[in-house]
Amino acid sequence: MVQYADSNSQHLVSVTEGQAVVIDLPPIDCYPAPTVYWRNIVTGIPITGGSQRYHLTLDNQLIVLSTRVDRDNASRFRAETQNIFTFQRSNSASFLISVNGKYHF
Repeated sequence: MVQYADSNSQHLVSVTEGQAVVIDLPPIDCYPAPTVYWRNIVTGIPITGGSQRYHLTLDNQLIVLSTRVDRDNASRFRAETQNIFTFQRSNSASFLISVNGKYHF
């Protein structure tokens, strides 16, 4: 398995409060397809697909539902992948979520 090209970088994902965030798994050269885990870097907690707020798609996207400024702003996530034959692990770049508050006029 080849390492992610930008594993030390950080990507900013901006969203308006209440919207969902969709984070795509960055491409990685691995055969067979690796096992993918998403982790909240701030808390260290692995993300599971059975949560009410987080969903994992069949394409290994991470979806954060119904974002809130007080809960999700400055959250950081990273994909961790593992080759099922060699057990080699690789980390993706991190994704920083910026939640903008709702504007009321």
